Amino acid sequence: MINLVIGGAIGLFVWECWARLFTPLIVGYPLEPAGLLDALAQHLAGLNLPRLFREAVHYGIGLVGYPIIYFAVSRHVPRWPVILDAIVIITFSFSIFRDISAGMFTPAKFMFLTAVIALVFSRLINRDERIANCISWGNFTWFFALGLMAPIAGLSFYLLGEGGELSYMSLVGHVIYGYLAALVFEKLEDRQKPAM
Repeated sequence: MINLVIGGAIGLFVWECWARLFTPLIVGYPLEPAGLLDALAQHLAGLNLPRLFREAVHYGIGLVGYPIIYFAVSRHVPRWPVILDAIVIITFSFSIFRDISAGMFTPAKFMFLTAVIALVFSRLINRDERIANCISWGNFTWFFALGLMAPIAGLSFYLLGEGGELSYMSLVGHVIYGYLAALVFEKLEDRQKPAM
């Protein structure tokens, strides 16, 4: 369990740097996971949760929640990276094609779709299966936050209705987070295996 938390902590630290330092330099404002939690609480229960509580939940998910889910999925779901990649590519493509049919498609969204497809299919040229799997995990954490939780909170699918900038920055942040959290955990686990 400690290796999961260490991986989660390293991934979360880098995610926080991306979300709160680099994202504002690029798009003018930070990523706000506490805002997503606020939208969930308000949409589902009409509650206004204190910001400190929302931040604590965000850190709990990053330190423990996602790492435990990663462990369960990676150890018990056969071909999990392909399944998670398929979930991401199908749901994001659906969202983009829905925007096309509604006349809301932009060149930026086309570039975004191209980036997601390239990231998912990078596994075809990546010779290191572990790295490819860790990238898949990062993609999935993005799906979980913006492809699943955002619509439950009454927001647009993948936050594309809000223009897509937040979604793109969130994709980058989640891929970095998930990649590092999973990779650090796996490397720590490897070091603890008995030598043969």
